Amino acid sequence: MSYLVFKLKKKLEFRINLALLIPNKIANKKISAIKSLGIMYGKEKKEISNFFSISGNLRKGILFKGDLTKCDFIGNQMKSGKIIVQGDVGDYLGNKMKGGKIIVNGSSSNYTGSSLKNGEIIITKNTGDFLGSSIKGEKLGMCGGAIIIKGNAGNRVGYKMRSGIICIKKNAKDFVGCQMIAGTIIIKGKIGSNVGLLMKRGTIILEKQKLSESYLNYSGKNNYIFLKVIQNCLEKLNDEFKDIFPNTYIKKYLGDINCKGMGEILILN
Repeated sequence: MSYLVFKLKKKLEFRINLALLIPNKIANKKISAIKSLGIMYGKEKKEISNFFSISGNLRKGILFKGDLTKCDFIGNQMKSGKIIVQGDVGDYLGNKMKGGKIIVNGSSSNYTGSSLKNGEIIITKNTGDFLGSSIKGEKLGMCGGAIIIKGNAGNRVGYKMRSGIICIKKNAKDFVGCQMIAGTIIIKGKIGSNVGLLMKRGTIILEKQKLSESYLNYSGKNNYIFLKVIQNCLEKLNDEFKDIFPNTYIKKYLGDINCKGMGEILILN
């Protein structure tokens, strides 16, 4: 078996922090040593083996199996390697991740890719609020890397985002790009209200949306050929971006004008 497999033994009553289980931290550990790693469960410290059966090897990466909705900080500060999850996951997936790749064949909860610095996160279903955002006490959100959500996203996508790419294949809720400083957000479905609120710079690309926010300044229609340059770069990153911009005719808005922002919101026709 080419993956080190962690299979959840039973349904969790309390939340657990799995920040210890990243490829670059356990690369030189034997399975016996990994099984004895301690994590907090409620008010008690318990060994990983109380929750997971562990088998295989780390040649290709880590594979989690089970309902991990109460498992937080998977891939925390990960520098390299690969993590695959067969099931749903909890909060702070890929928090401060610096490299490598995480694939969740399911949904993730809140703060996915928070303060992401580099690497790639792919969620095959949905995610919660604060995707690619900053967490409490942090000034900056996502600062690099790429996040792809094949389903829907919650509120405040890209909150305080500084750099990188977020692509959502379906819908997102309110406050997309709120306080965004730079970076690119692509949403193929519908969005909620207050897009680009307090946005300074960066690019938000939407499809066939009608915007009525008073803090956005309509800048006219254009054939934005540069989108094809962006598409070519994105296709090299991941096949999910293939033909993501079928045309380059857009409506352009600038804002947030209330904070002298020069962020751009492009509406594909």
